[in-house]
Amino acid sequence: MSGTMIYQYGQLNTAGAMAPGAYVQIVQPPPVVAGVATNGYGLVGVASWGPVNSPMLTGSPQANQANWGPQTVRQRDLATAIAIAFQLGQYNNTGVRVSDGTDTAASGQLKDGASVVGATLTGFYTGSLGNSLVATPAAGTKPNSYKVTLALPGFSPEVFDNVTQGISGATVTAGTGYTSVPAATVSAPQLAGGVQAVVAPTLAVVSANVTGGGASGGTGYVTNDTITMPNGVVLRVTASSGIISTLTVVNGGSLSGGSVPTNPAAPTSTSSAGTGALVNLVWGLGQPQIVNPGSGYTSATLTLNGGGGGTGGSITLAASVWLNLVNAINNGQSGVRGPSQLCVATVGTSAAVPALTAVTLAGGTDGASGVTDALQIGSNSMPATGMYALQSTGVQTVNLVDHQTQSQWSTLGLFCQQYGMFGAAQGQPGQSIATVATALATAGADTYGLKCLVGDWVYWNDTVNGQQRLLGPATFWGPMRANLAPNQSTLNKPVMGIIGTQRSVQNSPYAGPETLAAVQGRLDFLANPSPGGNYFAFQTDRNTSSYAATNSEAYTTMTNFLALTLAANFGYVVGNPQTVDLRQGVNDAITAWLNRLWLVDKYIGDVNNPTKVPFKVTLNGSNNPDAAVSTGLMQCLAQVKFLSIVREFLISLQGGSTVNVSVN
Repeated sequence: MSGTMIYQYGQLNTAGAMAPGAYVQIVQPPPVVAGVATNGYGLVGVASWGPVNSPMLTGSPQANQANWGPQTVRQRDLATAIAIAFQLGQYNNTGVRVSDGTDTAASGQLKDGASVVGATLTGFYTGSLGNSLVATPAAGTKPNSYKVTLALPGFSPEVFDNVTQGISGATVTAGTGYTSVPAATVSAPQLAGGVQAVVAPTLAVVSANVTGGGASGGTGYVTNDTITMPNGVVLRVTASSGIISTLTVVNGGSLSGGSVPTNPAAPTSTSSAGTGALVNLVWGLGQPQIVNPGSGYTSATLTLNGGGGGTGGSITLAASVWLNLVNAINNGQSGVRGPSQLCVATVGTSAAVPALTAVTLAGGTDGASGVTDALQIGSNSMPATGMYALQSTGVQTVNLVDHQTQSQWSTLGLFCQQYGMFGAAQGQPGQSIATVATALATAGADTYGLKCLVGDWVYWNDTVNGQQRLLGPATFWGPMRANLAPNQSTLNKPVMGIIGTQRSVQNSPYAGPETLAAVQGRLDFLANPSPGGNYFAFQTDRNTSSYAATNSEAYTTMTNFLALTLAANFGYVVGNPQTVDLRQGVNDAITAWLNRLWLVDKYIGDVNNPTKVPFKVTLNGSNNPDAAVSTGLMQCLAQVKFLSIVREFLISLQGGSTVNVSVN
């Protein structure tokens, strides 16, 4: 070998013939399992800003305002639910905005002194927040320049400064008889430091006929048929006895370079049964492409060169600031700032200087009033909508904000169980334990992937809007659950920052038999007092599974944590030969991780046998027989003993003067 070659292990065929020399193989270190994050909290609701059916991470109160707009007093409000999550210490929040389809983006127009539109600004997202966006044009910092400031409450102002005039448009005299696209040169900018503009001419069809040169009117055509020619040319037919007599240009198409197609040409398609037409196309100048509008122009001229004998055509350029201003907003200013995150700009028709008048955008709507619980559920389509938009986000707790449709609980539970999530359902405001238990049984939602809460809704003090609001209990359970370690439960954990529940403000505490009824009904509820003291907390630890071995919150979260972690760490196994080394590497990695969960994190264990290893990993011939191995299957069985959640603590007291106490 002429030089040292470094190979990754498995790339070098050491069993084959090799040239003399030194070879280096890089052997990957043993795999290490990294546990997945369990504090991802997914919410689906309505908002005044932000993308629709597109998950967005919201990690701070400032991001909440920027992503979704202000807290709004209405059902299903996403910004409100996320604000509560922050209040409860949960910061890894992913929101999905849904709408009823009537959401619109705010818009406004920047004009010149004669009220001719130079640019139209449209909100970056739909929603009423865009109605607060103010665009203020002004003289730029540098001479002979302009700037626009975009200001929206809750956002840093965006300033696009030192924008000078460039080529903003062109008036075309088409001419006729062009057989190739001409070249063009643009005059130089007049201002120092200006950038040369580049304009590319195009050709378009100005007329067409079926006479001479081998052209033919074909057969079977009817007046008002259309025929489509190469380069996007569309012609309308006038026919007599099935034969084309004349053609009218509907769309002249566009040719951006080279020679025009040879005449006569056949249509690429016809709107009816006509066939056999051969058409002569006559080309003139089309609307040019402004490749680079340049800058520093007070006026500009364009000179054409070539064109293959075309005559009568000309292009008159308009120089103004508008196209450069639109490009600055949409594309950013190189080395200065990026594109706007508040609006999108489109150029208008003005070629005059901007009027220095502020414009407030208007017409933005949220599309929230018609949102239903079914829209929050959404569909697993392309693209996915509603809760299905969360399936690839990694969240493990799900709240469809203020969702109440009990017939959809089974769908929610199935979704969460399939994707390793824990979803929250709740009764309607004021619904009792008995009513919600019956609804849960009727819904057929018997799964460890779902938490179902009694319809005892929560009063919360909205300091932003200055009023007390009644919100679904899932909006408080969700962030509490997401913020806990997976071996923990929300049972008896204080829920701070609330005024009370519908039951508590009526001074109607839950009695013991009611709590038992909730347990039997696979429900949970928020109440005060709690086993640990006089504070609000969730009371039963139950998910909706009717199987005693799987009906704890911690079963759901630990199962999802283990399953998702294993799935995330061992994809590299696929595509490798099934060898003893591969099996051993996987076994060792899983064993090391479970050892950490047992000895360091204390997430698993056998409380009655604390020194006994609480797991077993099997990956050998006993569960990988030849018949399975030969089909490409490798199987690993990991058995893990979870710690249980203490639900009832029984203290037996023996007292009296006759009690004999023996202390060892």
